[in-house]
Amino acid sequence: MTGRPTSRDVARRAGVSQATVSYALGGSAKISAGTRERVLAAAEELGYRPNLAARSMRTRRTGRLALLLPTPGDARGGLLSAAGAVAAEQGYTLEIRTVPLEAAARAATVAEVLDSGVFEGVLSFLALPDGAVGLPGGPVVVTLSEAFDDRLRVTGDLLGAEPLRRIMTALAARGHDRFLHLAGDLEYPSARDRRDVYRATVADLGVTDLGVRDCGWDGARAVAAVAALPDGLPPVTVVAANDVLATAAVRACLARGWRVPDDVGVTGWDDAVTSEFQTPSLTTVRVDFAALGDWAMRTLVAGVRGEEPPPELAGVQEVVWRESTPPVSG
Repeated sequence: MTGRPTSRDVARRAGVSQATVSYALGGSAKISAGTRERVLAAAEELGYRPNLAARSMRTRRTGRLALLLPTPGDARGGLLSAAGAVAAEQGYTLEIRTVPLEAAARAATVAEVLDSGVFEGVLSFLALPDGAVGLPGGPVVVTLSEAFDDRLRVTGDLLGAEPLRRIMTALAARGHDRFLHLAGDLEYPSARDRRDVYRATVADLGVTDLGVRDCGWDGARAVAAVAALPDGLPPVTVVAANDVLATAAVRACLARGWRVPDDVGVTGWDDAVTSEFQTPSLTTVRVDFAALGDWAMRTLVAGVRGEEPPPELAGVQEVVWRESTPPVSG
């Protein structure tokens, strides 16, 4: 075969009609999964790429999606790569657009994307201006503003601090009834949410509250907070707002001759790469951002195609029990 492969070449290779090729590449539900896979495999073998402009003129479908990110913003491991993988798997080209924080610039960027006619769907990780969604002839829009704020920092609406309550409740049930919280940077919604859930849980369980220390994600401040505790304090459980603070707390406890977890239990949040391998390994909360990105993009694709969306997201946050806390089972 010479020249650029065509849909007719793909149809011939897959043993189907050209109409079936169009259905398969367009994501139509009219064909079986097996047929779609056969067409996609043939297209891949031949190096076929559909003419998006021609397809758009015929069907008003472009095969392109946009993902809106705030800038500046915190990085979220796995979130974007998982969303991109789903888009590619489903036959879409994904364009990532960064959106400034300044209101006028944000409105202009969002309007440019939504009014371009280029994108069938838009996945936004920030709140959009009023009136920007649901315009006649506009793209399908899915927002995750309930999960992140305008700097891509986790909020308490979708990814809340309830795992912290589960940790404290499980430890209290085993007789551990003295708690101290090392708070993160309270400019972050997630840090405020973890602090607030800590305080509410202490009140609900009727356990001893040894207070909240503001550490601002700074390990040195966590070390100083533990170093300032009175000598006769243990036994106690230190509930840290992330793994950096928790690891610093463990180091400070050991420097004081306090055994972890025999004298002081320590918990973190994030399940950092090193948490499993430090001594003692760290009890923490794992947040599956890849699952969130996967779910969000599948929700968008379903909306674009007029299909049933995936089930509500569940199980994204998991308590991982390790050596830094006393056993809670058995």
